[in-house]
Amino acid sequence: MSEVDALLERLVAQFAGPYDFLRELVQNALDAGSDRAEVVLETHTEVGGEADEVVYELRVSDAGGGMDEAVIDGGLTRLFASTKADDRTMAGGYGVGFVSVFAWEPEAVVVHTGRAGEAWELVFYPDRRFEKLRLTEPVEGTTVTLLRRGRASERPAIAEAVRDSLWRWCRYCRLELSFEDIASGEPVELIQDSPAPADTPLTISEVQGDTTVHVAFAVPPSATLLRRGLVLAEGGAAELLGPLLPGLGRTAEHLQVWIDSPLLRTTIARDKVVDDAGQRGVLARAAAAVTGLRARLVAAIEAAAAEAGPWTRARHEHYAHLHAHLGRELEALGAGLRERPLLRDAASEAGLSPAELMTRLRGRPVLTFDPDEVDTGLLAAAGRAGYPVLAAEAGDLGWLMALLAIDAGRVLPLQRALFRERGDAASEGLRAAVERGLLAAGVVVQLRFAAGVPGSTTARPGLVGVEIASDKEGALVVYAAGPWPESAWKAGTLWVEDGMLQRAALKAFVSAPRTAALTLACAVAAGLGRAGSEAGAIAEGLKDLSGGTGS
Repeated sequence: MSEVDALLERLVAQFAGPYDFLRELVQNALDAGSDRAEVVLETHTEVGGEADEVVYELRVSDAGGGMDEAVIDGGLTRLFASTKADDRTMAGGYGVGFVSVFAWEPEAVVVHTGRAGEAWELVFYPDRRFEKLRLTEPVEGTTVTLLRRGRASERPAIAEAVRDSLWRWCRYCRLELSFEDIASGEPVELIQDSPAPADTPLTISEVQGDTTVHVAFAVPPSATLLRRGLVLAEGGAAELLGPLLPGLGRTAEHLQVWIDSPLLRTTIARDKVVDDAGQRGVLARAAAAVTGLRARLVAAIEAAAAEAGPWTRARHEHYAHLHAHLGRELEALGAGLRERPLLRDAASEAGLSPAELMTRLRGRPVLTFDPDEVDTGLLAAAGRAGYPVLAAEAGDLGWLMALLAIDAGRVLPLQRALFRERGDAASEGLRAAVERGLLAAGVVVQLRFAAGVPGSTTARPGLVGVEIASDKEGALVVYAAGPWPESAWKAGTLWVEDGMLQRAALKAFVSAPRTAALTLACAVAAGLGRAGSEAGAIAEGLKDLSGGTGS
C-alpha cells in the first residue's frame, strides 16, 4: 500500500459513522452557494441477481456553482489516482471531506457536475481510482450518487440511518434540505429545525456578523456548536463546555447554548472543535451572555415577587420555576443576593430581601404559604402582626434554605400554626403553676395551653410556640424544634402544644400538682434554651404546691 493509499484509509476511518459523508456533501453544497440540497434513496432490482438482492442508489444533489475541470483536477481528485495515470499527490483540500463517502463502502461513486459551459462525469471505485469523462449535455450544480449492492430487507434501516444523520448534523442548515425514500411511498421530508425561541426572560440571542450566540436557562442542559448551520459538536453543557468555560459550576445543570460561527474550526474528521483564538473569542461572548442571563433571572424574580394582586397557583408556579433556576446560580451570584427583594411576603403582598426577612424574624422560624392549602385568614393574621410569610411549598424548600443559609427545622408551613386555647379549670391551675415556676428561674412569660384546631395537623416540630397574632378564632403560633432566641419570646405569649406531655401533666396535676408543674415547666424552659441549671430554681418556686414528691 502506498503512502497516499494509507492516508486515504486513515481519513475514511476517522469519520465517526458511515453516514457522516452526508454532512460533508451538504457542506459542499453550502460552499457552492446552493439554496437547496436533495437527498434521495432508491432501490433497483439487478437483472440476474438473487431474489432479495438489490442495488441501493443514494443520491445527493445541489444547485450550487458546480465544478469545472480546473476545480476537479486541483481539488476533488488530488487524493485519488486516475485510471490513466498514477500521478496523484497529497495536495489540495477539497477532496478530504469527499473521501468520507467511502465509509459507506459503495461499489462506485458517480459525480455529475458542471460550470461555465463545462459538464463532467467522474466515477470513483473502491480502490480509490477514478475515471473522468466530459459530457456534451449541460449539468446544473453537483450530484453525487453512491451505488452499493444489498438485501431489500435492509432498506428501512438504511433509510432511517440516512434520516438520523441528516437530522443530527444538518437540521439547522441555511438551505432547504430534504430527504425522500422513494420505495417507502412517503412524501418528501424537510430536514429543518431552529434553536429555542428568544422571546423569554431566560434567553439571550445575539448576532454579530456571521456569528450567532444563543444561551438560555432551561432543562435539559445542552450545547451545540455549529458553522453555517452544520453541527460540529453537541452534548450536555457540562460535557461539551465544561473544559472550555471553567467555573460553570451548577450553571451547567440548566444551561442551553447554541453557537453558530465561521470562527469555529474542526479537525479533518469533524470529530473535535479546534481550540484556537477563534473558538476562545466566541466562547468569551457566550460567557458574557451567561452573565447577562443571570442578571435577567434576578430581575424576573424581583418582578414576580413584587407583582400586585392575589397569589394564584399559576403565579406561584411561575415564581417557583424562576427560583428553581436561581437555586443553581446562588454560588455564581454571590452574597449580593441577600439584599435583593427576591422573596414574596404573601402576608403583606410585597417583595422582601433575605436580609430584611432575617432581621424581621429575629431568630423565629420562617413561615411558608402554599396557595392551594392555606386559609386566607391565617395570612391576614400574619399580615396584621407584621410577620412575613413566604410564598413557598415543599418543592421550593431546597432553594429557600440555600438562599437563607438555614436548616429545614427553621422552615414551617403556615397551616401548622393556628391554635385555640384550652378553657377548663385544670388547665388554668397548671398554667399558673408553670408560670410561677418559670418566674422563679428568671423567665417572665405568659403561657397558654393549646387545644389544636379540629382537622389541623398535630405533627409540629416543638413543644413551645410563640404567638404572633390572635383573634376570637384563635391564635397564630409559631413552633420551633430547637431553642428559641430570647429576643423571639421574651416579649410575647408562649403556647404549650396540645401533645402527650401537656396531656400527661394535666392528668397528673390533680393528684401530684408539684410533679406535674415541675415536669412541664422544665420542658418549657428546655424548649426556650434554658434547660439544666434552671431545674433547681423552678423546683424552689413550686415548693408550696401540695401533692407529689416534687423533687
